[in-house]
Amino acid sequence: MLEKEVERYLREQVKKRLGGMALKFVSPGLSGVPDRVVLLPGGKITFVETKAPGKNLRKLQEYVCGMIAALGFEVRRIDTKPGVDAFILEMEARL
Repeated sequence: MLEKEVERYLREQVKKRLGGMALKFVSPGLSGVPDRVVLLPGGKITFVETKAPGKNLRKLQEYVCGMIAALGFEVRRIDTKPGVDAFILEMEARL
């Protein structure tokens, strides 16, 4: 499975099951940002880095995700469709 498949599945499931948006996150001038910003009803925000199964974050991604988490935002790494499903179930419980 490719990373883009995991990312597409995340985007679809966030919209379909949570009524939210999983926006592509691009930050000119700052490399290593997570792939998606998940916006959910009630003002909930989670940053998600998608990966192909078994792939790890690069050093720069670890650093930037750590900076975002230090600001109090939730940051997730998801590398499989079952991982997306688990994330969706957890978010459903919070809504």
